[in-house]
Amino acid sequence: MFLNKQIIQLGVVGFLLVVEVLFSFGMYKNDQMRPLEVSFLDIGQGDSILISYLHRYQILIDGGPDGKKVLTELSKVMPFMDNKIEVVIITHPDRDHFSGLLDVVKKYKIGVVLDNGQISEDELWVELYKLIKEKKIKTKSILEGSKLEIDNEIFVKFFNPDKIEKDKKAKNDSSVVARLDYKKNSFLFTGDAGFDAEADMVFDHEDVDVDFLKVGHHGSKYSSSDFFLARVTPKWSIISVGENKYGHPTMETINRLKKINSKILRTDELGTITIQCERSECKVKLR
Repeated sequence: MFLNKQIIQLGVVGFLLVVEVLFSFGMYKNDQMRPLEVSFLDIGQGDSILISYLHRYQILIDGGPDGKKVLTELSKVMPFMDNKIEVVIITHPDRDHFSGLLDVVKKYKIGVVLDNGQISEDELWVELYKLIKEKKIKTKSILEGSKLEIDNEIFVKFFNPDKIEKDKKAKNDSSVVARLDYKKNSFLFTGDAGFDAEADMVFDHEDVDVDFLKVGHHGSKYSSSDFFLARVTPKWSIISVGENKYGHPTMETINRLKKINSKILRTDELGTITIQCERSECKVKLR
């Protein structure tokens, strides 16, 4: 028997995006497979995260700054012979988050691209969306309240942005922020969201309390406030970062994470970091 997957619905009603995926699990319906793997890819100063469910359904959040790097790291964590990524999420139009996707879109078959609705005049952004259009890949802009439903065990909720922001200076705080839940395990992916976006999510009563936090903006001192972290209370905090001129991650952020006794993992120190979840437990694997 072989796992059969099919996206049967993709649409937006108001601010609600629902993507339902039906699986005929066969022999794959057993927890010995490590049903969920979340890999924070070592792509330098940028973000790229691959979520792999049952080794047959993938969500890629951002593509880092360099196509060769992201393809190299993807080759280590993508299932063998799987040339399709079902969902690509672009958190916002910064090169260290989207540039690598040009090569990803060329190499892999993409089901749908989700973004925050912002338009950029950056030549690489224009080139990326030209390629997406040429390949007839579906695109959707997502807002707070959108959902990505995979099956009755795993789903994604989007907490940010509240609206499609026309002010190009508001790229970071307009980052797509997503919460992933699998059984009792939870992840929060924050893009480059800063203090204002963090506070907005708390005041909107979003459920940001999770086990694993992708630290905002590579550990910038303007993200991961005490106010926000007190609500998130992550057991593990993952910082996607490389050599940079900004001082990321800053000691201010490191100290705030230490204050809440969160275990800190950094891609610049450990390489690609994979969280493997089986049943109700997750473990960290370093490649």
